[in-house]
Amino acid sequence: MAEFVSSFITGFQSVVEADLTLRLKNLKILNLFDGLVHYRFDGDSRELEKIIYFNNTFFVLKTMKGKNLNFPAIINSVCSAKNYLLVNKGSFRVRFQNENQFTKVDKNLTRRAEDYVLQNSKLKLDRLSPTNEVWFSIRREGFAFCGELISKREITEKNLNKGELRPEIAYLICCFAQVKPEDTILEPFCGYGSIPVQLAKKFRFEMLYVSDLDKERASFTAARKQLSAPNILCRAANVLELSHIQDNSVSLVITDPPWGYYEDLPDIEGFYKQMFASFDRVLKEGGRGVILSARKEELERAVAETGFKIKKSLHTLVNGKKAGVYYIERAERAQ
Repeated sequence: MAEFVSSFITGFQSVVEADLTLRLKNLKILNLFDGLVHYRFDGDSRELEKIIYFNNTFFVLKTMKGKNLNFPAIINSVCSAKNYLLVNKGSFRVRFQNENQFTKVDKNLTRRAEDYVLQNSKLKLDRLSPTNEVWFSIRREGFAFCGELISKREITEKNLNKGELRPEIAYLICCFAQVKPEDTILEPFCGYGSIPVQLAKKFRFEMLYVSDLDKERASFTAARKQLSAPNILCRAANVLELSHIQDNSVSLVITDPPWGYYEDLPDIEGFYKQMFASFDRVLKEGGRGVILSARKEELERAVAETGFKIKKSLHTLVNGKKAGVYYIERAERAQ
């Protein structure tokens, strides 16, 4: 089986491991790091391009482990063996990355790496605008690889509406929530619909309530074709009221509430307390929630003071800000 390396957003390695194991039966994980997975895959490499949370994916030519890894050692190891490249048409350049930062190396080493690719492929050298890239990468965990870049995800914030959650983060949050077919789900801060769209496209559920206080955003989300199913209800609504949802009727809340950076919410912790009080009304016994927020301290205090419990959490980056994803459970009501 061929080996590959793929990068993904920081903090989600346990979620990625579970999802890959479930999704691709012919994939075996060899090494898992924060933001990077090394694996064997017996299948069409184009299937890997469909995995929404993979950023860069490489066909592996060589991996190394150990302390004090360096580029001369990696290049020597790669050049001592004959390999084939998965993409063998077009042009290429070589790149060097140390702890996620591109770096320059001695020109002689660069030329040796370039000569290796020229001798083992039909690719032509183009250092300015190539169709293909071969990377030499060293990680701080004592892992290094040489790989041919076969897939690069180009989605950036420029492709999204202001404040819109990236689709790969929305998908991973839904995976973290462990959505079940019998779940009745609430997303009360839908914004432009990132989380509801991923739920509708990739998961099974009984019912999905989607809402936002902003009428324009609620209308925008309601009009998205992925949300036209009869078991999805979209509308404008205030999270502190949710008058259209009955008591004890929701099993799962998945949402990205305001962080208080751009909204008129001077007391974000107080707002979170009110939000959890509203969730407490609509959630069933044993109900759960997954909440994304960059206001981690305020959210954690609000959880504790409203009777919910944080069962597990992970920490990531969203638009350059440190954020937490919290899996919470509703406390049992007094009899």
